[in-house]
Amino acid sequence: MNNPFKRREQILELLETSNKPISGKQLSQQFDVSRQIIVKDISILKSQNHMITSTSRGYVINNEPQGKAYKRVIVCQHDNEQMEEELQIIIDNGAMINDVAIDHPVYGSIKADLMIETQEDLDKFISEMEKFEGQMLAHLTDNLHLHTISAHTEKILDNAVRDLKQHQYIVE
Repeated sequence: MNNPFKRREQILELLETSNKPISGKQLSQQFDVSRQIIVKDISILKSQNHMITSTSRGYVINNEPQGKAYKRVIVCQHDNEQMEEELQIIIDNGAMINDVAIDHPVYGSIKADLMIETQEDLDKFISEMEKFEGQMLAHLTDNLHLHTISAHTEKILDNAVRDLKQHQYIVE
């Protein structure tokens, strides 16, 4: 689609009516444009105060609270090789990884929404990190980072934190 204004309008409509995230790849194929054009379109829509969130599963409109009812912020530290195990522990306990954040000495707080809830979500995230030879956001802060995790009960969060402590991922 050659008209960027019409394309952005249609992207917004798709995101507003979708009940699940839509990947940049899906959007680029649907509108027959590059993935980079979609990234630019999303950035422009965000600058127009549309509440679009980029997650590891795709783009979503933030009309409802993200994650599950019970939330907890945890402080973790580990290297890139341990990232998958850390995230696996959380989802194996039935919790969701809402986001990752760092407190950078120059830029301040930097946060990325992850919304990793299932094994499929985790596998996709790890695959994308490997595909793009991605470094953890925490690479900028000596591997120190925060996660917001959420679950249907406090007990699930307690169990996830307990297991993360056993593996020495939690910083206290």
